[in-house]
Amino acid sequence: MKVTGIIAEYNPFHKGHKYQIDYCKKKLNSDYVIVAMSGDYVQRGTPALLPKHVRAEMALRCGADLVLEMPVSVSTASAEAFAMGGVSMLDGLHIVDSLCFGSEYGEVSALMELAEILVEEPEEYRQLLKEFLNNGLSFPSARCQALTEYFKNPHNFTGDDFDGVLTPLLNQIVQILNSPNNILGIEYCKALLRLKSNIKPVTLKRQGMGYHETLAETDGSDRFSRTDGNTFASASAIRELLKATLTPETISRIASQVPNEISLLLASSLQRNEFLTEDALDPLLSYCILKENADSFCSYLDVSRDLAERIINRSNELNGFLQAASFLKTKELTQSRIQRALLHIILGIREVPATVPYARVLGFRRESSTLLKEIKDSSSIPLITKLADANSLLDESGRSFLYETVFSSNLYEKLLCQKSSRNFVHEYQKQIVIL
Repeated sequence: MKVTGIIAEYNPFHKGHKYQIDYCKKKLNSDYVIVAMSGDYVQRGTPALLPKHVRAEMALRCGADLVLEMPVSVSTASAEAFAMGGVSMLDGLHIVDSLCFGSEYGEVSALMELAEILVEEPEEYRQLLKEFLNNGLSFPSARCQALTEYFKNPHNFTGDDFDGVLTPLLNQIVQILNSPNNILGIEYCKALLRLKSNIKPVTLKRQGMGYHETLAETDGSDRFSRTDGNTFASASAIRELLKATLTPETISRIASQVPNEISLLLASSLQRNEFLTEDALDPLLSYCILKENADSFCSYLDVSRDLAERIINRSNELNGFLQAASFLKTKELTQSRIQRALLHIILGIREVPATVPYARVLGFRRESSTLLKEIKDSSSIPLITKLADANSLLDESGRSFLYETVFSSNLYEKLLCQKSSRNFVHEYQKQIVIL
C-alpha cells in the first residue's frame, strides 16, 4: 500500500487541485491519497467560501480517498504552525509515505536545503539574521538576506558539489523566498525534519495562474496559463469573480473554472446562496471591539500588545472586517496576519497545538475502507468518525481543540443559514461524506 498525503484548503477546489491528486495517483503510483484539509476557516484569516463538508465532497469526487479536518486553530495559524499541524496529523497516522505539495520552484531538494538551515540555525546564519534585523529589515527580508550570505560561503558545506548544487540555489534564493507556495513548501520540509518523519516530500511545480492573479472580466481567454492542455484558475481568481452580481451567467462562468466532476455542486451552492465571504464577519468584529479591551485582546493568538492598542485607539474608524484589516496593516504586519488576529478574536482562539492530537474524518470513498482499517491499526492519534465518541478518545487538551473547532463550525453554520435562509444543522448532527 502506497499512501500520499496532501495538505490543502480547497478554497475553493479547482482544476489545479485535481491535477495534483491525479499526479499522486498516476505519477507517484499512490494507491490512496489522504487530504488534511482546513475546516470552515482558512489560513488567510477568513471564512472558507464553502462549508467543509461540501469541499470534502469535491475532493472525494475528484479522486481523494480520505479527507481529514485540521483543527480551526491550525487552519487559521501562521504558515509555520499551519504546516506543522498538517504534517503532524499525517505523520501521526503512520501510514503516509509521501507528502505532495505545489511550489513555484518545483525542485524539492532546494526547498529542503533551505529548510535544513532554518531548522538547524547554524551560528553564522543566526549572526547574519541578527545583523540584518538590527539594520531595520523586516523578518522575511532579513531571513532572505541572511540565507543568501550564508550560502555564499562554500566552507559551510562538506561533501556537496558547491558549484553544481548550491550555486544555482544561491542565485534563486530571493525568487524562492518571494513566492508563497515555495515558502509554505519550506515550512512543510521544516516540519518533516523537526518531527524526524519518514514521510518523503515531493513537490509539484505550480501550473496555471499566479497566486494573486485575477481573471480578466472582459477577456474571453480569461488569461490562463496553459500546460498539457489544462487551464488552471487560482482559488483567489475564482473568489474574485464572486464580487460580481451573481447572475446565472456569472455562476455558469465560475462553475466552468472547476473540474467537471464538481461544477454542478459548486453551481448549486452558489444558486442557493450557501457560501460565505469576509463581510459575514463585520457585525461579529464590531461586537468584539465594543465588548473587549486591549488587555483581553492580547490573550488571543497573533494579537500583539501594539496591535491590541491600535484596535482600541482606532475603534471608531473600523467599519468592517476587511476594512479594519486594511486600515490596521503596517510595514511589519501584513493584512493577512491582521485578518488572522481579528478572526482569532472573533472565534476566541488563544493557542495552536504543537502537534495535532487527533484526526477527524470528514469523508471517504467506500472503496477506500481498507485504508481506514489500516489507519485504525497503525495510527498513534485517535481517528474520530463520530463526534459523540470524542470524549472517550481524547484527553483534556485534545477535547479542548476539538470543541473549539466545533464551536467555530457552528458559528459558520449560523452565518450561512442567515444568508441562505435554510435551517441550522448542529455540527454533531452532520454526517460524514461517503461516496
